[in-house]
Amino acid sequence: MTVRSIRVVLAALAAVASIAQAQPITAAPIALQGAGPYHRLTLPLAIYGRAAHGDLSDLRVQNTAGHAVPYAWLRNEAAAPRTASQAVPIFALPGNAASGGTAMVFTVRPDGSLALDGKPAAKANEATQWLIDVSQVKGRLLQARFEVAPDARGLFAFRLEASDDLRRWRPVGGEEQLVRLAHGGQTIERMAVELGNLHARFLRLRWSDPQHGAPLAKVEIDSVPEVEPVAPIEWSGALKPERCAENYCDYLLPRGLPLQSLRIDLADINTLAQVGVSGLVDATPASAPPPQFAPRNPLYALRHQQRRTNPLPGGPGEARLLDTVVYRLAQAGGEARSPVLALDGAVYSRLRLRTSGPVSVLGATPPTIAVGATPRTLVFLAQGGAPFSLAWSAVAGKGTVQGAAPGAPLALSTLIPGYTADKPVAAATPASVPETAPHDPSRKWWLWGALGIGLLSLAGMAWSLFASLRKDRAAED
Repeated sequence: MTVRSIRVVLAALAAVASIAQAQPITAAPIALQGAGPYHRLTLPLAIYGRAAHGDLSDLRVQNTAGHAVPYAWLRNEAAAPRTASQAVPIFALPGNAASGGTAMVFTVRPDGSLALDGKPAAKANEATQWLIDVSQVKGRLLQARFEVAPDARGLFAFRLEASDDLRRWRPVGGEEQLVRLAHGGQTIERMAVELGNLHARFLRLRWSDPQHGAPLAKVEIDSVPEVEPVAPIEWSGALKPERCAENYCDYLLPRGLPLQSLRIDLADINTLAQVGVSGLVDATPASAPPPQFAPRNPLYALRHQQRRTNPLPGGPGEARLLDTVVYRLAQAGGEARSPVLALDGAVYSRLRLRTSGPVSVLGATPPTIAVGATPRTLVFLAQGGAPFSLAWSAVAGKGTVQGAAPGAPLALSTLIPGYTADKPVAAATPASVPETAPHDPSRKWWLWGALGIGLLSLAGMAWSLFASLRKDRAAED
């Protein structure tokens, strides 16, 4: 064995040690499209698990020289949501009203609303589809609230489409349900459907089974005065309970994610139970004030306007969010499932489902949940040379903007001279950052285990080499 062989082993040992000291990724390149100079960037939800602060205040956009470039959030996430509600005109349509035929039945008034050219196309109890005129609703559509005939009972499945000209229609989500059922002495009613910040002039509702539609009596639309496009909601994977006690189950949530939507998936069919949903926060010092209730999700504010401003008692660090009935029931018209629930948009470490009786009322197998959030969007000025990158867990860097911390976000009106809130931001779109693998704590232990095995193997090789050298020297002597 030669000294060169020993050096190879020592070099391998040094390489393993350097891998063990590797730092986590804190930046990703930004792919630009369009000439700019302003670009939109919608952030992947995984950024919350990597950023040092839940409000993403440590984010920076950097140019090729590593200088922080100016950016602003597209909307103020900290502002209390403002909403508006109004009843809208609805029209019963015959079963053969196709895209072209619908446009022939109506005329458009100067203000953009619809007027019938002739008699109503169908009676309310015979209509297989409905036209909903939302042309006079300002801003973006949050949800539609339906009112059906008082004696209507059952499961009414339908699909929604949207249009701006009554000719070209696009789908809005998947199949939805209106539900009015009596089960186990309880009445289940679901008459609201989320519209996902849609912007459109007209909606069309088509019953999935034209023979079993509900006669609509009224439709009200809730909206937000927002002109900017909103990124579609993104969902986590299925989350199993971390632990279950006698009357609750706790679910570990993705780190830092602002919770806006919750889906509870019951494992057993023909299950119905009343549950309370709470957010759990990490313990704080006894001297710290209790967290103040400040919902950031407008849907939550609309649906839970009577929720108390302080968390209800339920244990230290537990904030009661809502009480609801969850269900999964077999019906003649299909399977009825609990709707997606709106949450307040705050950040919690865990979510708790508390039952009024034993947790087994949720079924023999505890339910899984999925949580959703709307990704945040920023606008940045392509200042300096490309390529640009997004950095997080950033320290104060090069480049400053007067009146702000280095690289900190600005107000849109500061970033874009002449900006007004009633007009969309003129920016080249989209820019994007590649997804990076989510943080998995178990991978760290596997890595250290693999490194430990590698070190032991290399140490064995080194021992063998030293032993061979001693034998060679002994033979030479």
